[in-house]
Amino acid sequence: MTSIAVFGYIGRRSGFESVELMYDQRAIKRYEEGRKFHHKGKLSEAERAYKKAIKISPEFSEAYNNLGNVLMDKSRPREAADAYRRALKHLSDHPMLLNNLGNALQALGDNEKAVEWFHKALQQDSNYAQAHNNLGNALRDLGQLQQAEASYRRATEIDPGQADALNNLAGILFESGRLNEAIDSFHKVIAIDPGHVGAHTALGFALIEKGSDTQAIEAFQKALQLDPRQADAQVGLGNALSKLGEFDRALESYQQALKLDPENLNAHNCLGRFNSDINELDKAIGCYQTAIDLDPTHKESFKNLAEVFAAHGRLDEAIDYCRKAIEIDSGYAEAYRLLSRIRKFSEYDDDIQAMQSLFAKDGISDSDKMQVGFGLGKAYEDIGDYEKSMLYILDGSRLKRLTFNYSVSKSRELFERIKKVFTREFFGGYEMQGNTDETPIFILGMPRSGTSLVEQILASHPDVHGGGELVDLMQVLNLAHDRYVGSNIDEFPEFVTRLEPRDLRELGCEYVSRIRKLSPDARFITDKMPHNFLRIGFIRMILPNARIVNCCRDPMDNCLSMFKNYFSHGHDYSYDLTELGQYYNLYLDLMRHWKSTLPGFIYELSYQDLVIDQEKQIRQLLEHCHLPWNDACLDFYKTERLVNTASNAQVRQPIYKDSVMRWKRYEKQLKPLADVILGE
Repeated sequence: MTSIAVFGYIGRRSGFESVELMYDQRAIKRYEEGRKFHHKGKLSEAERAYKKAIKISPEFSEAYNNLGNVLMDKSRPREAADAYRRALKHLSDHPMLLNNLGNALQALGDNEKAVEWFHKALQQDSNYAQAHNNLGNALRDLGQLQQAEASYRRATEIDPGQADALNNLAGILFESGRLNEAIDSFHKVIAIDPGHVGAHTALGFALIEKGSDTQAIEAFQKALQLDPRQADAQVGLGNALSKLGEFDRALESYQQALKLDPENLNAHNCLGRFNSDINELDKAIGCYQTAIDLDPTHKESFKNLAEVFAAHGRLDEAIDYCRKAIEIDSGYAEAYRLLSRIRKFSEYDDDIQAMQSLFAKDGISDSDKMQVGFGLGKAYEDIGDYEKSMLYILDGSRLKRLTFNYSVSKSRELFERIKKVFTREFFGGYEMQGNTDETPIFILGMPRSGTSLVEQILASHPDVHGGGELVDLMQVLNLAHDRYVGSNIDEFPEFVTRLEPRDLRELGCEYVSRIRKLSPDARFITDKMPHNFLRIGFIRMILPNARIVNCCRDPMDNCLSMFKNYFSHGHDYSYDLTELGQYYNLYLDLMRHWKSTLPGFIYELSYQDLVIDQEKQIRQLLEHCHLPWNDACLDFYKTERLVNTASNAQVRQPIYKDSVMRWKRYEKQLKPLADVILGE
């Protein structure tokens, strides 16, 4: 679903509680009146009182500072900054004043200047936890996520009980894709402050990303218990319910969010994505258009509208809305990357020039530079400048890799545990004990291996509904753990050994019931979540009659296609050539294990063979899936359907041979990958 700001990133500022008896007593009296009014939330009265104190004693730094705080509360940061500067004329090295001026500058959008003032505050007091927290906020807004994380960590080290800094740290971990760490940190925030509504809400969004949608619902419900008017929590609840296939309840949550806050742009955008996912294109467009009507400068709404048009194959309209988003913000890096992905470049043009200028701009954040780097990589590949293309891709991948922790050794450990559990002997005790329904067709393999293309071919058949990348199997796996095992000690894959035949049948029925909501009448429904190759053993246990299509591609072509592609989340192994090669080898080894352990259960479809003899390969694929021939499968690119992946432009075109052995164009730069994959 559309991303939503839920973490708060609270920037704390402080006020003087008492003053030295160096000022006129009349001024001090007005100052104390101002403090009382401020504490009661009477901002206008507080503002007048502080100004009277300053009029009596123009050098009254404490009054200037607290006036600045009031002005910040009244959303007047420019005047607040002026008040803080006047205070600093008389207390030039006071860390609290330096910190507060930094907050005002950040509120004005001048994060670079804000960073300077937070550093000045910390030079005066290196243990100033609030300044470390606020510095983290400014660095985050600049896209410097690693530095922001370090600042938040320092704030929590100094003051372990500061829930706001810990919540901000959890948010940065979430943005960096480190879900487990983020979730642990949100739990710590809640342990410190059980009533922290923002932490409960943010925890819910993190759990959705992890695939733990049932737990996410509990987090959102807790937030709503604490504050029933939390529109963002209602939006998150709608997102989680939608992923669970509870579409009616999801719609109710979105509607409730909009009832609470009719102008909530995130609610309109998430409802738009929801309608797009259920193929209500007109309603989706209406939601995004409403958001745009509410705020014609909301660039994210234009970008989201471009994404929905792209997902439905309306590429010209998608390009138009990308351009409208860029008109609003000429530095909107994410919109440039999307534009580059959905349009075909034939020559060096204004779009490439604009991206180059943005990439080279002084002060551009690492996050934006990464986005533009991937966009330029795609553009230069289109026009045949492969050396320059790879230079930008390498830069974008390097910046992306800096935003998270990943160890291929942990992946290797998981793969080995899977092989240890799912043996021939193990399956001998589970043969045909699950649900024998034949509805599901699982299309899997490494990302960018042709899974979207194969699904488009199958979904062009009148007997098949293309489900897309479904999270249902992972959710059923989580359900199996929670319902039948329930111990935190037991993990996947070990816990599956404790499932009984009745459990397997119920889990198989649960999965089929979930995907049936996508199409009650289709004979077959596809699930093309690529990484289901990790769960082939579980599929065999609960759905022994399911069909599995493993999409294969030349390893170097496959890895190149992943490396030059930006993934919104996941696939952390794909941003370093050596790690990518190591992970790909783990995939190959696991697939050899599955074929040896479950002979005949997996159908392999080679992308290269499909390119060479399209009709022959499609006929064999349909035969494997027990489907009669249909000419529409050969003209798959004419089929209009939702394709929510990076391949949504490619599947609208016939198959071309130039995608085979493409890696040779980048052979020199891909040597670290070739050393691992080819052993060179």
